[in-house]
Amino acid sequence: MRISRRGLLVGASAQAISAALVGSAAAAAGRPIDRRIALWRSFAEKSQRLVAATVTTRLSSLYADDKPRVSRGALLFAAPDRLVLRDEDPAGATTTILGDSYEIAANDPRAARGPAPSRRSPALRWLARHLIAAFAPGDGEALTEEARLALPRGAGIALVVLPLVDSPVRRLVRSMTITLDSLGGAVRRIEVLETQGDRWIVELSAHQQGIEEAAMAALFEAAKGPVRPDVALIGGEP
Repeated sequence: MRISRRGLLVGASAQAISAALVGSAAAAAGRPIDRRIALWRSFAEKSQRLVAATVTTRLSSLYADDKPRVSRGALLFAAPDRLVLRDEDPAGATTTILGDSYEIAANDPRAARGPAPSRRSPALRWLARHLIAAFAPGDGEALTEEARLALPRGAGIALVVLPLVDSPVRRLVRSMTITLDSLGGAVRRIEVLETQGDRWIVELSAHQQGIEEAAMAALFEAAKGPVRPDVALIGGEP
């Protein structure tokens, strides 16, 4: 069977067009994530030192009354990899992350505490790194370390960070969703969904960038001290 030169050219052209259409579709699918990374980066690149007010909500099947636990507090971040989440409630806790290491300490040293989470836990180390990556200046590549990005359903400008399919992290963490301010790119909300259905949500407001180094050091030091119910860590009433 003979195939004409024209037939070969037509076939080659059809293949080229098909490949171009597939490539264009793939590129189009990637653009919304790229745009959200660009929006996030526009704020993060100015966040060498950042503070924000927080409202933290914890929902767990372990709560006997099935009611969420809500507390106000503060977030402190200093590049490259120091993050503190502080509840302004004596019954709450202070979480300190440095790189992929972390410490969770009760604000009231007399409070009963369960067993400390293992520092070797791959899931908690993964979560620590990606919480840092949500605020650290960069190109967004740290968000995809041992993870993939997806777009959530519904309204809002957000990115979903998912552990890799074969990762042991998935035994504890199902996803981390980062919601951005639609204009400035600031992180407005972080939601961590655990595999068994528990959720940990941090809503952020009153972001302050460019904090003086000395002032930032003083805030980190104050976060180590006792909670005063009448005074918030970053000023004003808790």
